[in-house]
Amino acid sequence: MEKQSQRVEAKLHVQVALIVPTLRRPDFLYRCLRSLESQRTSHSIEVLVGIRWDDDVSRPVIKEFSDALRIRQVEAKGLGVVGAMNSCLAQAQAEFVGFVDDDVELPPDWVEIMIRHLENHPRVLGAGARDLLQDHPEMRRREPRILDVGRLHWFGRISGNQYRGAGKPRKVDVLRGSNCLYQGAFLRGAGLDGTLRGKGAQVHWEVALALQARRQGKRLFYDPEIEVLHHVAPRLDSDQIHRGRFSYDATVDLAFNETIVILKYASGLFWLTALLWQLAVGSPQCPGVAILIRSALRGTPESLLKIRATLKGRCLAWIALWKSLLKRGSRLLEMGT
Repeated sequence: MEKQSQRVEAKLHVQVALIVPTLRRPDFLYRCLRSLESQRTSHSIEVLVGIRWDDDVSRPVIKEFSDALRIRQVEAKGLGVVGAMNSCLAQAQAEFVGFVDDDVELPPDWVEIMIRHLENHPRVLGAGARDLLQDHPEMRRREPRILDVGRLHWFGRISGNQYRGAGKPRKVDVLRGSNCLYQGAFLRGAGLDGTLRGKGAQVHWEVALALQARRQGKRLFYDPEIEVLHHVAPRLDSDQIHRGRFSYDATVDLAFNETIVILKYASGLFWLTALLWQLAVGSPQCPGVAILIRSALRGTPESLLKIRATLKGRCLAWIALWKSLLKRGSRLLEMGT
């Protein structure tokens, strides 16, 4: 009985910080915060909302939950959503720290189950659930569920698919940033890469974290049995690629981020194979040689603008890497003289 009471007492003192970056989407933010208020857990939760200084429409929503939630507004500094999340992360001292998109609704048991996964798997640094997209409900219902979710394949391919994962809860390599909970010590040590490009959302920050976990010999955890509603709110920046529209600048940023996270954080054989995969195959948004050939054979060749933007982004990533190496080398020389 004494040991059991000690475990219960320890559990009551576990702190959870949930970071919610937002920008002028008050209706979506309201639904998100309402779902955080509804969490059924004995763990204490603090909500940190990353908000820009000129976002007057979101502040009343946050104040509306000031009695029901332990909630704080954190002034978002730095570029885009990564800047907002880093601003909040600097103030998050909890044992577990999570990220929740403002257009997401968590089920009531999300926090409790994610913590359980982290506590039951010591070599796991983060956990997330199935991201149930609500953008095209009919199409999403017809999509087949698959097992290839959140994996870093040895031959260089990176699988996402967290929105249609099947099977049992299991270890994976990559989580989706819309709903994820990490060990706070790992997250504070790794941080979020502020050099990623993007005026609003800096995509692939999740891959950077995944590769840093992999370097430590650790993994992440995915639970497809827990479904998170993702309403896919409109973005207020030029990155509309994941909303079905092409943008030259956003494609440059996407290709840059895809490449730089591999250059900076990948290691071993995967460093080489991932870079080769990007050039040989790529993705529909940033095509490589194989996708270009397939599109041409189908009679729907990729636009020259998309090809140019992809190549420009990848080249800029290599240039950024070399510049950082030169700066590091010059600093070492200064220290040695």
